[in-house]
Amino acid sequence: MSESAPPVGSVSLRCEGGVAQITLSRHRRHNALDLSMWRQLAERVEEARALSPRALIVVGDGPHFCAGMDLKPDNPVAQRALSAILEADAGAARGIIEELKGYLTGLATFPAPTIAAIEGSCVGGGYELALCCDVLIAASDARMGLPEVRIGMIPDLGGTSRLARRIGPGRAVLVICGGETFSGDEALGLGLCDRLVPHGSALSEAQALAGQISRGGPQAVGIALGLLRQGVTAPLDEALRAETEGGVAALVSGEPVEGLSAFAEKRSPRW
Repeated sequence: MSESAPPVGSVSLRCEGGVAQITLSRHRRHNALDLSMWRQLAERVEEARALSPRALIVVGDGPHFCAGMDLKPDNPVAQRALSAILEADAGAARGIIEELKGYLTGLATFPAPTIAAIEGSCVGGGYELALCCDVLIAASDARMGLPEVRIGMIPDLGGTSRLARRIGPGRAVLVICGGETFSGDEALGLGLCDRLVPHGSALSEAQALAGQISRGGPQAVGIALGLLRQGVTAPLDEALRAETEGGVAALVSGEPVEGLSAFAEKRSPRW
């Protein structure tokens, strides 16, 4: 491949042992996302949904998770964004944002727990992608942040909303309006990730967590996950009522029959 040719990126899916894994791959640009990869991501998520996995892992191929939106001119979205910027075209700008947000909707609403396995760079649109996951596991050498304000933009693919819900508005102001990127230790302290692991082990830790999730009752995990996602923004009384109904649904689902039998017989449940 000549240096002038745009590097080819891909988003792949594999499913093994009830755990699906989506891998971002575009080595020459730290897995930065061009329009094709955004579209492939949405397609792979829908393909994974059809497989009904017990958990879904998102990972970057190589030493980086995702360096965000590819701003090089060979990315059609970057070309459209530049045109909207130069022409101050609000309609075109809105269309770009809504299109890219749409590609993340399937991941944010995936019916099983989702885990981002983060090594290296995870910034801008890459971190907004990670924020769509339920659990973020990061390696010690990871760099995380939303530096968009440094170039006069904002994290508009869910970054402001999801980060504020994750770490609170004060810390979100520090991260987003400050525009810094943070080391693994700093990110853990701020709540930008949920677990910090040694360099090179983010994927193995994510796989171990997915295995733990797979040992729970599928319906019970799904009900709990839905309540947890809803409870972040719902008023407490509403969340508690939903929890009651979720508890009822779990109790009458049939899973407790097998779960209690397995416990009494000292064996693993056969879900």
